[in-house]
Amino acid sequence: MRPLLVVPLLLAGLAAFAATRAPVSDSDFFWHLAIGRDVAAHGVPRVDVYSWTVAGKAVLPDQWLGELLLYAAYAIGSWSGTIALRALTVGVLIGVVAWTALAERPRRPFIAVLVSLPAIGVSRFAWTDRPELFGLVCFAVLIALLRAVRRGSLTAFALCVPLVLLWANLHGSYALGLGLVVVVALERALVDPSGRRRYAAIAIGSVLATFVTPAGLATWTSSGGHFLAPPRFVQEEGTPDVATLPGILFSVALLASLATAMLAPRTRGRDVLFEIAVLVPVAFVSLTATRHLVFFPIAAAPFLSSWGPDAWNEGVRTLREAWGDVARRALPISIRTRGRTAQETSTGTRALTAQWDPRPHAAEGGTREHVRARGPGRVIFAEVAVAIVALAMLIAGIATSPREPDLSSFPIAALPQLPAGPGLLNRYDWGGFLIWYAPATPVFVDGRLFPYVGEALEDYRAVIGLHPDWRQVLAKRGIRTVLVAPSDAIAVEGVALGWPILARTPEWVMLRVP
Repeated sequence: MRPLLVVPLLLAGLAAFAATRAPVSDSDFFWHLAIGRDVAAHGVPRVDVYSWTVAGKAVLPDQWLGELLLYAAYAIGSWSGTIALRALTVGVLIGVVAWTALAERPRRPFIAVLVSLPAIGVSRFAWTDRPELFGLVCFAVLIALLRAVRRGSLTAFALCVPLVLLWANLHGSYALGLGLVVVVALERALVDPSGRRRYAAIAIGSVLATFVTPAGLATWTSSGGHFLAPPRFVQEEGTPDVATLPGILFSVALLASLATAMLAPRTRGRDVLFEIAVLVPVAFVSLTATRHLVFFPIAAAPFLSSWGPDAWNEGVRTLREAWGDVARRALPISIRTRGRTAQETSTGTRALTAQWDPRPHAAEGGTREHVRARGPGRVIFAEVAVAIVALAMLIAGIATSPREPDLSSFPIAALPQLPAGPGLLNRYDWGGFLIWYAPATPVFVDGRLFPYVGEALEDYRAVIGLHPDWRQVLAKRGIRTVLVAPSDAIAVEGVALGWPILARTPEWVMLRVP
């Protein structure tokens, strides 16, 4: 039966409202915005035009559509338009996650909410104004489609092809989605040999769809390198830390999935291979970088919704049997027979396990016909009412959202004193800000990162970290100005050497290199 939309819509509205509370503040957003502006004005860029270290170098436009969407939102509604797009995208993401979990047990909304909490919590750290957020929505939709494939829907599997096509033009995380489609196609071919040709066609179609991008074959280079060899010196690309809140929530989802896999009854063997095909690759990718942690909780939510109650019942039964054995061995016979009767004890245990009974209506005290008696009209009315409430929350959030970006972490006061032309060494995480607010001053490096991999990135790290060859790099590159944090090694050394201080605050310092 169709899962009710009340809970997913309500969660979507709440998440959308919450997403409007933060102003625009992400440095990477600004270079995405600049690229989106150039795409709208001149078409998809092929070479770098924002830096002086890799100027003219070929770049991969693997996020061009996501960047165009960001710029379109900004062009229509300025900063409020950007926040509106963020809120709408977050609402769709959370709604799809909750709906996918609810689809496994339509009459258990509490379970759907419970298993979705880790995904919602970890995704909160990705509620930024980047194409990455669009990629997460595509991933959540893919999980929903693949769960439908498990239930026998070939149409859902066929829809994966256009989804991968769209995803490949939005964000490089499509590589994970493509891998899942191929693995699930292999799993379906094993489970249903009669449909092997259809599954193979869908897998091949998904692979070919990734080439229908401005980058063509080269797009695999960017996405593959990003997933398998992330730059560890960037915080969000670092090794996941289970002591952080995202790491804790990821660990909860992972441990819950492992416990569920061990405790769930072995009566659903045909489903086991599917769960392995989806969860194992996602877990591997999630462990490669902090920013990838969110993938596993999203994929695990429907698995926990489907198998979790069975595992709970099995765990309760095992504990009850173990406790009964211990009690019988520890107590004298005369004490064992006192108090509650065996029938009373059994009744209490059944009341506990009924809360998680996998049968659709065992804990509701009603029959399937009793539930249906509510009528489709009342259900639709409830869904429409909640949809209106969710829309109202979205509109209220946008109407009361911050009107200006938060630039407190950027060197905004340094802009009038920046020299035009090449020669500036800027801090990595200020590159996007400078691309948007100081277009006359090309950057040394910025959050696009991959165009700089190699000599440019090594030179940046050599100077800012005061490596042994930092003086040679200054001379080789012709660096004339340094804009960094006062705590950076090059700033401390430059002040000690008496370099002229052009401007300074507690957050940044701009030095002229003699």
